[in-house]
Amino acid sequence: MSNYLVTGGEGFIGSRIANATNGISFDLKSHLDILNQEKIKIAATHAKGIFHCAAKISVSESVSIPDIYYKTNVEGTRSVLKAAELAGSKIVFSSSAAVYGEAGSIVSEESNKNPKSPYAQNKLDGENILKTSSVPHIALRYFNVYGPGQSAEYAGVITFFILNALKGNDVIIYGDGNQIRDFIFVDDVVTANIAAMNYKNKSFEVFNIAGGVETSIKTLAETIIFLTKSSSKIVYQVPRLGDIVYSQADVSRAKDILQWQAKTSLEEGLQQTIKYYEKTNLLNFA
Repeated sequence: MSNYLVTGGEGFIGSRIANATNGISFDLKSHLDILNQEKIKIAATHAKGIFHCAAKISVSESVSIPDIYYKTNVEGTRSVLKAAELAGSKIVFSSSAAVYGEAGSIVSEESNKNPKSPYAQNKLDGENILKTSSVPHIALRYFNVYGPGQSAEYAGVITFFILNALKGNDVIIYGDGNQIRDFIFVDDVVTANIAAMNYKNKSFEVFNIAGGVETSIKTLAETIIFLTKSSSKIVYQVPRLGDIVYSQADVSRAKDILQWQAKTSLEEGLQQTIKYYEKTNLLNFA
């Protein structure tokens, strides 16, 4: 039997963690709800570690239905923690760089927190819940995760840029394209989770998980058009309300303590992602 339980184990990140660790998936798609205390308690009984990836993750949707997001993301995390404490299981929690809000500069784990959406607040609440436990847990604040198979519903900017470029459609940038992002390939997120689970921390800890390289949205679009050999043109539109201008991580803490750093360059990750979409029929949703 596996030593690990993966909530959200059929999702974009969770499924890869489950495969890499031979973990047991606990996912709503299989009618296993983290809010069901009895089921999660039974599933966690023999788990020495829980990768807690289950969450609702659309920032815009969280604004529309904040109560539902709170129930799943905050009460759900509390439910997972109760099960983990009964089993003595360590949790590695999928948090988010959204907790920082608009920082305007490179952020370390100690930087001010300024969540701008219910989703971002949910993640910060989840971290604070884990801090109360006597069992040591870890939160990983993901920056801009991307890679093959990201869902159409919650896809990031890279997925939409690739899909439009492959179809020859305009690549839309909201704003002037000088917004800065710190991208992280999904496989590197998996290795970060494993490193966090293996690290013998004695109290709650938190780490930024990112590539540690700033990339402008304009440069990203130009690179994707080049790699896809696309005829697409970049079209600029008015900025969207609430979009963050600058987001980059200081990843030195993860490197020094977890002995982890991203291995996949942006170009390499983009090439893998492009090849995936070239071989699928997912172009239809671009």
